[in-house]
Amino acid sequence: MAHRGETLERDESKYMYYLKEAANLGHPDAQRMLGINDNRQEDENMYLHYITLAASQGNSTACGILGQYFSSAEWCPCGLTKSLILAKHYSKMSLEEDEEGQPLSAYNFSIALYRLGLNRYEEIMEIPGHSPIPKALFWARKALEDDSFPLRDNVTLILSAMENEVKNHCANCRKEAGCSSLKRCVRCLGAWYCGKECQVQHWKAGHKFDCIKRK
Repeated sequence: MAHRGETLERDESKYMYYLKEAANLGHPDAQRMLGINDNRQEDENMYLHYITLAASQGNSTACGILGQYFSSAEWCPCGLTKSLILAKHYSKMSLEEDEEGQPLSAYNFSIALYRLGLNRYEEIMEIPGHSPIPKALFWARKALEDDSFPLRDNVTLILSAMENEVKNHCANCRKEAGCSSLKRCVRCLGAWYCGKECQVQHWKAGHKFDCIKRK
């Protein structure tokens, strides 16, 4: 680190002292940085404490970290219990703060939406006005927009599985596609129809609440 032509050596103890001071004064970036630092030192309780403080102030990175941990808590070293509800909550907070830069949050939010729908509606996923499919597909596609995202293959598999579950029958009348091709909702790309009449009926029945416009 240069200062007036001189080189200053990093003093780790002073760095941690001032970082903790800033964190305890309520600065979310300092809380996030301190949490990550403490995680490297295997201080799990301190890590969660500062990451949670940062997330409570809307720090997008901290929210994304908690969303990931609650989504796959069985792999988390911090002693958290898996919770799709909390994974959805924190992933959504992360996206609200920084939608473009959070492919992992988009991925976790998509999975949480889909799996909560499976649990909540006993695997009946296309109830008009309550279907998680359009939004889950939207956020999975959002995650794929980042070419450097390391879990792109996972997202592609999940996206394909969700589409295959619903694209072979009409979302309204449930008629199987057979040899004919169904028409996809051009607004959300998350529902398929055998014709215009079914599309209009489905929209009025509740798809207008499920449909999410592509950006």
